[in-house]
Amino acid sequence: HTGAAGLTLGGGFGRLGRRFGLTCDNLVSVDVVTAGGDVVRASKDENGELFWGLRGGGGNFGIATNFEYRLHEVSPTVLGGPIIFPFARAREVLDFFVEFTAGAPDELNLDCAIVAPPGGKPMVILEVCYSGDLARGEKVIAPVRSFIKPLADQVKAMPYLALQTGGDEANAAGRNYYVKSGFVESPDPGLFDAMVSGFGPAEGRATVMLLQQLGGAIGRVRPDATAFNHRNARFDLLLLGGWADGTRTPEHTAWIKGFWSGLEPYTRGYYFNTTMGDSQEK
Repeated sequence: HTGAAGLTLGGGFGRLGRRFGLTCDNLVSVDVVTAGGDVVRASKDENGELFWGLRGGGGNFGIATNFEYRLHEVSPTVLGGPIIFPFARAREVLDFFVEFTAGAPDELNLDCAIVAPPGGKPMVILEVCYSGDLARGEKVIAPVRSFIKPLADQVKAMPYLALQTGGDEANAAGRNYYVKSGFVESPDPGLFDAMVSGFGPAEGRATVMLLQQLGGAIGRVRPDATAFNHRNARFDLLLLGGWADGTRTPEHTAWIKGFWSGLEPYTRGYYFNTTMGDSQEK
């Protein structure tokens, strides 16, 4: 459940990031109450070192009370939605995804998720968000729709806000969650083997493994320009579990940690906003 402040201070991924950069890249200024009780403003012209740290370094530098952002004009309608494939074709989908996204335009955000509903059959989903001209978008995503036959193609012109809120019900408040994440700079075939081998459903737990596309405007910022320095990463890899029965939290958390141990060697660093209060090595 993302708040604007935490999103910004940790970096800020989103479906428009490849086009306009991270949320913190669009931060103009921020007012901060320091540990000493002073109220200061940080921007490129005031308290520059503090401004550097606030863009990606998290909430460690004080209490941020006011944010000013650079805005962008975007059509309220995007070409968006999921294309669903059988889990048996996961390797083919992953190989296509990595190759296709290497040349994708900034207007396209394409994420690849391997999803196992509680007790159900796992599936592979490519989620499309094309925020530019819709007619051009149809041509851009044509290969995504045709490289193999999908189980379902639900991509259509839709309100951006509808796409943004599409996962709210599945990630409702009051459930239990655990996540691990790491940045992937150069996908290795061994990573795909580790992602597919042993992945499957569990009673009472929804499990999602997500390769979130980065690059574009995110990667055109110098790594040392802000505290968020993972500018060379092509993807953010996440392993997320969600369940309702709190008595099974140790069991589900242990599975996620164990499965992640096979993925982590293929990652380098991790996203501050997905830390869960324990060591990333565990």
